[in-house]
Amino acid sequence: MKTASILTIGCAAMALSITSCTNFGSPNTYNLNEIGGAQETYTGTVTSVENVKIQANNANTGTGIGAVAGGLTGAMFGGGNAKFATAAGGAILGGIAGNQIDKAVNNTTGERITVRLDQKRNGTRNYTVVQVASRNNPIQVGQRVRVIIGNNGSRVLAY
Repeated sequence: MKTASILTIGCAAMALSITSCTNFGSPNTYNLNEIGGAQETYTGTVTSVENVKIQANNANTGTGIGAVAGGLTGAMFGGGNAKFATAAGGAILGGIAGNQIDKAVNNTTGERITVRLDQKRNGTRNYTVVQVASRNNPIQVGQRVRVIIGNNGSRVLAY
């Protein structure tokens, strides 16, 4: 029983650490691997802003970890054959709870922004970027912006 408690606490800690790793940041936030990389900068006018939902790539991590933690916790209750039933029930409930936590932590609101560039890039003047919606960098149709294009993605910043 003591081993199961330790395993349950370890799984819960692992679930929290994995789901907290996703950082959508903002248009003004850079990751370490972006520092020092060359970036192209273009100017233009915003022609369209649409709201989108941004979902993390590891959307099922919370479900799996929640199911394991719930199953281990459930196995601590009941005796004999009842232990299997409580473990199964705990796994189901843990999976559901882990999935909901994962969705709440790893999904965010974004914007699909289309910009008419002042100069052509690769033969076109229209450029679209999906990025996290930011209160510090509000983007509106008709606004003059900078489009920064790097190896790890692009971003639109207000002038």
